Amino acid sequence: MTTPEPFQELNQLYFSGQTNLALKILYPKVETLSSSFFSKDYTQHDIFFGQFTPIWNDLLIKHRYPEAEEIWHIALSIANNWEKTHAPIHKGTPYYFLGVSQILNNNLEDGFFSMHQALEEDKRTLTSKNPTTPAYFFTTLDYDNAGQFFRPKLIEISQYLSQLLTSYNKERSGNLSLNDFKKEFLENISLREEIFIFVYSLFKLKKLLIDTDKEILQNELSAILHSKLFFDVSLIIEKIIEYKNPAFPGNTKLMFSDEMAFLRQNGLLTFTQVQFDQFNRDFNNDFKNTLKAVLNKTYTINLPNIEDDLMITYRIRNFAAHKIQTEDVFYEENVAISQRLFNVLFFIIEKLYNPQKITSSTTVTTTSKQIAETSVTNIPPHYQI
Repeated sequence: MTTPEPFQELNQLYFSGQTNLALKILYPKVETLSSSFFSKDYTQHDIFFGQFTPIWNDLLIKHRYPEAEEIWHIALSIANNWEKTHAPIHKGTPYYFLGVSQILNNNLEDGFFSMHQALEEDKRTLTSKNPTTPAYFFTTLDYDNAGQFFRPKLIEISQYLSQLLTSYNKERSGNLSLNDFKKEFLENISLREEIFIFVYSLFKLKKLLIDTDKEILQNELSAILHSKLFFDVSLIIEKIIEYKNPAFPGNTKLMFSDEMAFLRQNGLLTFTQVQFDQFNRDFNNDFKNTLKAVLNKTYTINLPNIEDDLMITYRIRNFAAHKIQTEDVFYEENVAISQRLFNVLFFIIEKLYNPQKITSSTTVTTTSKQIAETSVTNIPPHYQI
């Protein structure tokens, strides 16, 4: 398709160095053209929004992310004005590209809002709860699907997830591959809400633990935010156990302690009620030092490592659910705590969701290596963030 005249003019202005002028006249020039696209089906809507991408791509290459965001705010403003007096149009494309721009601009929360708004647009237009669109791939961490612009970012996050999984397999004698985790959890449409918050939490966790300067995390707000993020992960764990608990279909309100009893009944835990009660008393009396003792294997009760991980998960879930309180152990031991939580998540997926198909440790290593190679080969330089 030939580029419409207003966009030709805008592109000429922009690529001749007159960026400010191009952005200034973008709205009035393009709004007059929009009706010829918006009055047709959603494929024409996508073609209209596609006209914004030459300038947008160049802004991304130059790392001018705020201006890249503005491109899509303008496009969405034009679309929203049309919808006020006409029928709804499909806005999945501009919301998706806005989300890309916001995440690259280190605006993670707004980026996820935009991505999920793109998904809502896709669901409505395609009348599907699970549309095969880039927004759906992003929100469910589908790093395998090549039909998406932001796949390099998903590969980056998947590498981080793979590192956590590799540690679990090595330190807890696990046999769970990343592909099996993807199949049994990330592709499990019955766990849609848990998957959505998991992917968001994984992005936040990497940003907090890997990408943020540790020197600015030694404070009370940091401790609170760490505890709330760890709570989100522990709540996901609680829910995926609950989903496999036969007591849950009866709509009975279950507690995390009920889920632990369910695991014990299935032979996945060995600690006694007396030991469980002692854990609870010690955590209630001195949360910080008890947590440190369990993390460092100096606690008086000697349990298998995965059971220590589960007790940590259980107590963090209760601690953060019922109080806002600063504990510096959350940022002092943030890497160790996050690994312990993910150990439990992987353990539950392996034992309750994937008990019949255990992949060898060789396959796990190969899968992680393949992802690493893909990231090096396929990510354009300006997306390696």
